[in-house]
Amino acid sequence: MKAFLLALVAIAVVSFGANFVLTDVIGFSSAQRTASDSVRLPQD
Repeated sequence: MKAFLLALVAIAVVSFGANFVLTDVIGFSSAQRTASDSVRLPQD
């Protein structure tokens, strides 16, 4: 049971870290990668 809970916490930490790094640090956005030039994306 302890290993299961540790795995759940690890998944949460990795997913939060990946989201933070991709959006705030690198500036990656899937909307910018998949939108064509004729689409206006909202400026954050």
